[in-house]
Amino acid sequence: MGCIFAVAAAPEIPLPTTWLPWMFKGPVDSRLTQQVDKVSELAMLCLQWQLKQMRDGNIALIDNLILPQVPYSDHALAHWMRGLLLAHSHLNEIWQKAWQAMLTKQSSEVSDLQKDLKHCLNMFSTFADIPFALQQASRKGNTQLETNLATIYQSLPDTLRTYVKTSGKLVDYLPNQFETFVSQNQ
Repeated sequence: MGCIFAVAAAPEIPLPTTWLPWMFKGPVDSRLTQQVDKVSELAMLCLQWQLKQMRDGNIALIDNLILPQVPYSDHALAHWMRGLLLAHSHLNEIWQKAWQAMLTKQSSEVSDLQKDLKHCLNMFSTFADIPFALQQASRKGNTQLETNLATIYQSLPDTLRTYVKTSGKLVDYLPNQFETFVSQNQ
């Protein structure tokens, strides 16, 4: 679902043929075509649901994505965040295109939005691999991360909203997909 969230939040949503393979992480055995079709259909329904949630301003973590307890082993929140980061990395070209378009028209806002996005991605990375984040924080002398983890977790919904809002501001600088469509009947 994190992957689908990132796709839905992208400044320009790619075609399903682009992002669905990311969910399968490689080639799919032809004997599994029916299962893949069912998963793809479910993913498209989830995308539609996520887009509606974003349109309606209902951006939040799904209820089962709770902060795990020590030792922070593999957990649903980490999988969700890894999916979001995986999709974001695949969508980097789209994000870069939007940044470049914004720079040419409204460079004064870019720096703040880039800081917001960096903060979001850092936070997502923290919850994608909490043990690694704690290790990195300790190396940098930040011994308070584990103590503050629950408080930071509480701000995740706001961070998700910031991620979507940042993308939404970038959308304004990309050409509208429908502007370039020319009817065959003309």
